[in-house]
Amino acid sequence: MEGQNTSTDNRQLLVWLSIAAVIISFLSLLLKYQIVVQKPLIYVLYFAVAAYAVLAVLIQRGLNILLSQCLLVFMSMGFINSLWYYEHGHYGPILFLFVLLFALVIFIWHGKKLIIGTTIIIINIAVCFFIEYKFPNLIPNYYDSGSRLIDMYGSIIMMIILNYALMRAVKNDYSREYQKALQSDKLKSSFLENINHEVRTPLNAIIGFSSLLYDDDITPEQRKEYSTLVSESNDALLRIIDDILLVSTMEINETKINVQECDLDVVINGLYNMYCEKIKKNKKENIALYISDPNISAIVETDKIRLQQVIIRLMDNALKFTESGKINFGYRVEQNTILFHVADTGIGIKKKYQSKIFERFYKVEDHEGNLYGGTGNGLYITKKIVESLNGDIWLSSIIGSGTTFYFTIPKIGFRESELNNND
Repeated sequence: MEGQNTSTDNRQLLVWLSIAAVIISFLSLLLKYQIVVQKPLIYVLYFAVAAYAVLAVLIQRGLNILLSQCLLVFMSMGFINSLWYYEHGHYGPILFLFVLLFALVIFIWHGKKLIIGTTIIIINIAVCFFIEYKFPNLIPNYYDSGSRLIDMYGSIIMMIILNYALMRAVKNDYSREYQKALQSDKLKSSFLENINHEVRTPLNAIIGFSSLLYDDDITPEQRKEYSTLVSESNDALLRIIDDILLVSTMEINETKINVQECDLDVVINGLYNMYCEKIKKNKKENIALYISDPNISAIVETDKIRLQQVIIRLMDNALKFTESGKINFGYRVEQNTILFHVADTGIGIKKKYQSKIFERFYKVEDHEGNLYGGTGNGLYITKKIVESLNGDIWLSSIIGSGTTFYFTIPKIGFRESELNNND
């Protein structure tokens, strides 16, 4: 199953920031040994080095992204508060750390999380100000001006390191988004060129063969053949227009879901009969079509039409890229989901393309580098429909051996079908 690129990038950023915090805490520890400080401050810095190191390892090993963000922010806030007390309040360099913490929150959060994080930081600073204003003797002073000078300049250097980490992350993120924008623009241009070709092909066929139908010299067989070609071209044109409209609808998140009771065996058997006829119509009798028997015949609550759309698109994809062999499809009832599959023995998909296959406007090349027909939105639409059903979709493929697409839907309102109970 493909992960989200943004999550991966965010994870690497959090790991990098945690490592930067380890380095800064360690350098600060070395600096404190050069000046006279209270021992609890040394213990706080030792603990910070260990805590940030552990956090970096946990994030790298797959700790939940939101939990990682919260731990990084609130651990940092706790350490800053400790340093504020032992590092002489506003006389020390700690106020700069509050500014950097705020920059961190702005960078990793947005929306409601950003508002909540910013509010907590402001309240924290207000409490520190109140304590220092009301109880000025509570905060210890520097032992001498030399200690304060060393502490200030040393802290500035370390904050430059942390600021560099943040700005480098911002720069990398900007560069990454810029490259994505360039790629998206390139794909859109390719898409428009492709649409021009894909629309003109069936449209020319419709216009050309429609005009021939009025020719008095053609035989009844030719007339029937031309009518069939017009009908097929009309269907192809409608599919292209439907794809374009679906993409537009999904981009603004207006996909409507009509949940109702759905007998999965009825859906699968209906599609099996439909594709048996389609294989004959497309003269691909050298492809054998199979249904994988389910472990339990199931009835669930889902959008039947959307479910059929997903399977149809995956079946069309399998038929398109398979010249001979077999296609099998079906479902399996699991603990919390219904797992569907569509497997073929077609050309397969290269490893380097598998992470991009569900992107908008993306089209797969064959072994000779030729592009197959289509708008490049079929699998993107399929993925969006599956997500609208609260499911996931992924694939497994070997070049020359075929491809298997898997997708899940929630196991809501599940019960065994009467057919299964009668057995």
